[in-house]
Amino acid sequence: MWMDITRGMAVLKAAWSFGSTDNSAETTPVAELSNDVSGEYLAEAQSYLNMGRHHSAAILAGDALQEALRRLCDNNSIALKRPTVDSMISELARNGVYDSLVEQQLSELTGIYEKAVTGLWSEVSKDDVESMLRDLRAFVVEHSSN
Repeated sequence: MWMDITRGMAVLKAAWSFGSTDNSAETTPVAELSNDVSGEYLAEAQSYLNMGRHHSAAILAGDALQEALRRLCDNNSIALKRPTVDSMISELARNGVYDSLVEQQLSELTGIYEKAVTGLWSEVSKDDVESMLRDLRAFVVEHSSN
């Protein structure tokens, strides 16, 4: 439950700062997200979702996840010989960057991404992709300072 509250607060902070007109918004995690490669992927994924192309949005969201995980590995000095999404997720959890609940959630998001990449279109719904984007935004905002 605490994890849900934390994620909810991250999403609310992100949404709140988009409406801010003062200069302090430039230093918020959301501003950092928009300057980040994974933030660019997420913005593009949202654009595709808005156009009704949720399969393409899922692929871009998966790319955003990969980039965010690479950055977390770099920031936490975690070197992998052959970094895959699954290996980065498990290694970051093993090193205490996040807990097993986040690890499980990221694995579920990876499953949606993999279905989209392999063309299993009937198994990727628009609701799944909307949820994926929401959860990824919260994850990136929450872990952008790590």
